[in-house]
Amino acid sequence: MFRHVANTIRRFPFELVFALVGTYAAVALLSDYIYGYISNEWYTRILMMAAIGLPSSLSASLFVTDKGLSIGRQLLLKCLTAAIAMFFLFVFHPDEYPQHIVHFALLLVAMHLLVSFAAFTSSGDTIAFWQFNKTLFIRLLTGLLYSLVLAIGLSAAFGMINSIFGIHLDWRYLQYTWTIIFGVFNTFFFLAGIPENISRHKTLTDYPKGLKFFSQYILIPLATVYLVILLVYELKILIEWELPKGMVSGLILGYAGLGLLALLLVYPIREQEGNSWIKLYSKYFYLFLVPLVALLVLAVTKRISTYGITQYRYFLIVLAVWLLFLIVYFLSYKKTTIKAIPISLFVIIMLIIYGPQSATTVSLNSQISVLSDLFKKENLIRQSKLMPVKEEKVKPYAAVRMGSTLSYILKHYDFQALQPLLSVDLQRQENLLKQRWEKDNNHVPDEYGFNLYKKNWIENYLNLDGYEYREHYSEDQIENELNANYYVRTKEKVSSLTGYDYMLVKDIYTDTVSVDTVASYAVRQRDSFDYNDAMILDIGPTKFTFSVKDLAKQIVQQGDKLSTYKDTSAARGLDKWYLLPKQNLQLTQQKAGIKVTVQVKEISFDFTKKDGVRVNSVSAFYFIKFE
Repeated sequence: MFRHVANTIRRFPFELVFALVGTYAAVALLSDYIYGYISNEWYTRILMMAAIGLPSSLSASLFVTDKGLSIGRQLLLKCLTAAIAMFFLFVFHPDEYPQHIVHFALLLVAMHLLVSFAAFTSSGDTIAFWQFNKTLFIRLLTGLLYSLVLAIGLSAAFGMINSIFGIHLDWRYLQYTWTIIFGVFNTFFFLAGIPENISRHKTLTDYPKGLKFFSQYILIPLATVYLVILLVYELKILIEWELPKGMVSGLILGYAGLGLLALLLVYPIREQEGNSWIKLYSKYFYLFLVPLVALLVLAVTKRISTYGITQYRYFLIVLAVWLLFLIVYFLSYKKTTIKAIPISLFVIIMLIIYGPQSATTVSLNSQISVLSDLFKKENLIRQSKLMPVKEEKVKPYAAVRMGSTLSYILKHYDFQALQPLLSVDLQRQENLLKQRWEKDNNHVPDEYGFNLYKKNWIENYLNLDGYEYREHYSEDQIENELNANYYVRTKEKVSSLTGYDYMLVKDIYTDTVSVDTVASYAVRQRDSFDYNDAMILDIGPTKFTFSVKDLAKQIVQQGDKLSTYKDTSAARGLDKWYLLPKQNLQLTQQKAGIKVTVQVKEISFDFTKKDGVRVNSVSAFYFIKFE
């Protein structure tokens, strides 16, 4: 046991150090307080560095082992790899630059792909490549299972200690336990199972029957279901001659992923007797993939032509190019190797992380261009710089498109990415905002809150706050389904109306249980906003029903006249705030010798051209007169 542990430490010292450092950083991030002088932002960067360092160091270890390098060269390459990983500790600034999260995610995927083929850079060892990755895959699943059982068992013990002995342990320690188990124990278990002599796997010794069953009777039928759905959908497109919907890309990638996984799992037995179906499936899998890749490209380019390139759409284009490469490679060449799948994907990912062709750079340039074009169409460009939006002169569709594009840029990129479009010095403005933010928050570190603060400033500067992100609506949908939020109050302070005997307060949340007594009559208030948007007042046997919905409709129908009453201190975009004269917010009924006037103090409602008015809340007074 101890010899096995010592051997694992000897073989993978750098990997285990990265695992320990990453686990420590994760535990620190789970804590409610900051350890020493290291901020949470630094712990996040340490965790990201460790997550990159572990698989990259493992790749280096596998490579030097396979090549049989001398001890000195092995140590040099491992140290160089660890140094490169540690360099990213100073490169990544995820709180300040959101695009660094994308760079990290792509690097993480690339490094895991590198692990799969680092020990197989020479030709003619495809079976060994398959055997090795099968071992890693099974070891990974086994480690996750063991870690999960151990974590659940310790959680149960933790709960029993609290319950039986009455010791109130801090539940945060349970979070730390799970983190340590999956960060250290699971990693150590996985590394201990990596074979030392990789070359001995160059011939297929045994093939798990479960893998063949899983591929032949689960993965392939599931991929076939995806294929049938997609082919029928393509036929529908040809018949109706309409552009594909965005969700089709998920189905296409699902079919490609399941199909490739099935082919990889059954690769070693494709030549065995009785398995001719594998070659047949492989051929037709790639043939059927051709029209689906074309459909994927069509679906993506449809949205790019309207909304520009986003990181997600860029990744879809890259995956389409990768799938096209696999189609050409496996259908055109007789001598193929499945190593081409992870190697080609690794190369493509490395190409799109940094540089002018990277996902973040291309998508940023595209969205900057889209935002500039939207402002240009509304004549809001002066000397190549954006001017604040004039709400009364810009249609809701254009304003929402502007707001959505601006929100995307601010969410995925740093504050200064908009500098080419703005005349204000964003570096200087950021420094001023930082000083104001720290003063208002007693210098408590909160990078997320500060980023939101900067976002709100830019939206205010361009008069686009209130035009929040919407799904990909057409112009007709925007005009008819766009939800405007109305908040209306009386200009004057309402406390009484002359000529009335009694006054009752109607709060936002009406108490339907309590009963008031007015002139010996029992009085009960009710709301019916879920059915007919009405306020109901029962005075003895007499029922008064006031349609607040009709009042809201009257407010909306005033149109441009409402601009006179706009509350400029609060109104933004689709949030419309108005201060109306009190007589404009009155409803009166008279019956059974009783006159009742509702004086609305505040009313909140939503309005769309398609569905009309939906009342949210009302605050008012009932004025009652007995004749």
